[in-house]
Amino acid sequence: MTREGFDSSKIQSIIGYKFKNPRLLQQAFTRRSFSQENQDFEDNETLEFYGDSALNLYISREMSESFGKIEKNQFVSEKNEGELSKIRSWNVNKERLSHCIQVIGLERFLLLGSSDIKNEVWKSDSVKEDLFEAIVGAVAIDSAWNSDDIKIVCQNLFSISDFEENYIALLEEECEKHGWEKPRIWDENFFHQPIVTYINRFAPLLWDKISNTEKFSFRIRNLRNTISDYNPVYSSTSTKAIMLSAKNYYEWLLRRDKIQKEIDKIDENRAVNQLHELRQKGLIEEPIYSFSESHDKDGNPIWKCTCKLNEAEYPFEAENSSKKKVKQEVASQALFFLIGSEIIFYKAEGGI
Repeated sequence: MTREGFDSSKIQSIIGYKFKNPRLLQQAFTRRSFSQENQDFEDNETLEFYGDSALNLYISREMSESFGKIEKNQFVSEKNEGELSKIRSWNVNKERLSHCIQVIGLERFLLLGSSDIKNEVWKSDSVKEDLFEAIVGAVAIDSAWNSDDIKIVCQNLFSISDFEENYIALLEEECEKHGWEKPRIWDENFFHQPIVTYINRFAPLLWDKISNTEKFSFRIRNLRNTISDYNPVYSSTSTKAIMLSAKNYYEWLLRRDKIQKEIDKIDENRAVNQLHELRQKGLIEEPIYSFSESHDKDGNPIWKCTCKLNEAEYPFEAENSSKKKVKQEVASQALFFLIGSEIIFYKAEGGI
């Protein structure tokens, strides 16, 4: 059994590779304890062996391309053998491989026998290291040792090693806490078309993927008003770009919760002061106001004011005969945006 149902589509989206033979992927997650209790399942130990070789092949290729070149028909390296050995050892050490598996949550899908469940082996660094190698081994076998496919999977898994938390899981938990639908981040069609997810009536999110041969860009949008800090996020791998997007939006939701606690009620007569207080407490960046004056046909002044928040893609605008009142109006709009009081419905048609 798994601690979470085995989801091959989700796993393939995470690693960035679609298996021709999905049973190989399942085998990569199969512990010996499970195969002993289920005779139709082969364990992942042989795949670990080949994965270790494939991983070393990937690391060697990356080092040769980074540190070496052909001069006068001979290979020259800026790193010596000892230095290269240290770099390779650091890249494939147990703690790093284990962390990459844990931070993206792949150990949740391990197929475990009763003894492994009792001993909670998914918490072990060695077990997570073995899973990393088995996944790479399964990709190597399935792809007939295609070096480009192996490279993509290794890059996707290694690219998240800098994260300390699984921000995708944290974002999902935050959505659940608010009673919202989880974002459908890992979807079997995710890498083929944009996915629009509506989180209840309040915070619809858009995961928008743009990619070319070198860069992946993902963004999360509240369809009512894009939060510009958090889109788009660029990275060399799709998995890291998604994790960055989830991290930024998760942190924004936490900040917004604090803002809601600070602003119990929007006072239109104090909106400018309320916005300034949020800035003083470090909950928002400095609002930027700009004014322009025109006149109606009778010569009366018409003040136009815009308020730009770093947290919002578009500025807030209003017109009034009073310069003071027009500033309060745009500040009120900004506050409504920040605490999420305004509910607008959208329907996505024909993609993005």
